[in-house]
Amino acid sequence: MESSQTTYDIAIVGAGIVGSALAYFLSTTPQNDKRVALIDRAFSPLRGSTGHAQGIIGQLNESDILTSLAIDSVNEYTKIPEGFHVVGGLEVATSLNGIDRLNARYDMARKAGLPAELISPQQATQMAPDLVKEDSLLALFFPSDGAANATRITSFYQEAAGARGVELIESDAKQVQTVNGCVTGVMTTAGLVKAKRVVIATGIWATQLCGIDVPIPVVPVAHPYMYGQYREPLPYNAPWVRWPEHHVYARDHGSFYGIGSYAHRPVHEEPKEAATGDWREQFDATLTQARSLLPATTELSAREKFNGIFAMTPDNMPLVGSVAPIGGLYMAAAVWVTHAAGAAKFLTKILRGEEVDENTKLRLNPVRFQGRCMEILKQESLNGYNDTTFSTAHN
Repeated sequence: MESSQTTYDIAIVGAGIVGSALAYFLSTTPQNDKRVALIDRAFSPLRGSTGHAQGIIGQLNESDILTSLAIDSVNEYTKIPEGFHVVGGLEVATSLNGIDRLNARYDMARKAGLPAELISPQQATQMAPDLVKEDSLLALFFPSDGAANATRITSFYQEAAGARGVELIESDAKQVQTVNGCVTGVMTTAGLVKAKRVVIATGIWATQLCGIDVPIPVVPVAHPYMYGQYREPLPYNAPWVRWPEHHVYARDHGSFYGIGSYAHRPVHEEPKEAATGDWREQFDATLTQARSLLPATTELSAREKFNGIFAMTPDNMPLVGSVAPIGGLYMAAAVWVTHAAGAAKFLTKILRGEEVDENTKLRLNPVRFQGRCMEILKQESLNGYNDTTFSTAHN
C-alpha cells in the first residue's frame, strides 16, 4: 500500500457484497482510467452481514424501486458460477387474511412482469414436503426466485475487480477525512488512503464513518436464525418458503435446513467486530414457534443458532447516493443481498455522471431524512422490523 504517494479517484470502504460489486462495476467501464481502491479490515472471512446472509432472494417487493433493483441483481448473480441457484420461492397462507395477501401479491407480480403462480397446498407440499404442511390454505410460487451464495458472489467481484486494477487494501478504516467540506481520503490503521471521492459501504457500521450533522439512520437490529442437523442432500432443488402472516421463513441449505423469524420484539443491536450479537433468551421461544409451522415429521432441531445483525431504515429503503453536504462523499448502506448488485450498478452510474432515474435517486438519497430527530428515526426503523417479510425482500 502506498497511501502517501497514491491518490485514488474513488475509495470504497467496505468489501461486503455491495462494496465489492461497486468495485467490480466501476472496473468494467470501457474508459477505465479511474484508480479505485477497495478497503476492508478483512477480505476473508467476511465479518459483515454479507458473511451471515441466508441468501433467500425474493424479487417481488411492494416498492417498485426495490423490485427493479432485485431483478437487476438476480440478472447479475446468474452470470456468476455457483453464485445463484434458481430454486424458486414459495409464500404460504394459513388464514383468510393470508389468502388475500397472496392474491394481492400475485397481481403485483403480474404488473411487475415477474412469473408467479397461485398453487394449491398439495402442489406446494410436493415442492417442499419437509417445509410445507398439507393443511395450508394457499401458496404463491415464484419460479425465477432462488438462493444466492453471497460469499461466492462477493469473492467473485473482488477477484474480478482486482484483476482489472482495483487496489484491495486490507486495513481498518477509522474516519473519512475532509478539508473545507470535501473528502480527501480515508484514515486507516495503515495510514491515510488519499481519494478524491469516498463511498461508505460498511453496512451496519456506516454511521461510524460519516461525521456529519445530517441524520443517517442505518439502524442495526438483532435477528434469530438457526441451522438444523446435517442430513443427506435431497435429490431435487427445494424452493425456499415464507409464511408472511407469521413472519417466518425457511430454506434448504443443501445438507441441512435453516429457519428464521421476525416474530419477536424488535431489538436494536450495536455491532462490535462482526455482524453477529449475543443470543437473546427471547429468541428460543421465537424459533420454537417458527418450527411449529413445519410438518411434524421434519423434526427440525438446532445444530447452530445465532443472532445475525442487519440494517434497517425508517422507510425500509437503502441509502444509496451522494451524501450532501460533504463534497465527494457517497454511500451504499442498508443494502440487502437481494438488491446489492442492482444498487451497485445504480451508484456506478451516479459516480460516472450518467443519467439515472430521478425518482429512484430521490427515494434512495442518503440524506433524505434531513431535519428529522435521530431517536424518532431509530424507533420508526424498529417499528418496521416485524413487517420485513411484507415490505422488503429477504436477505
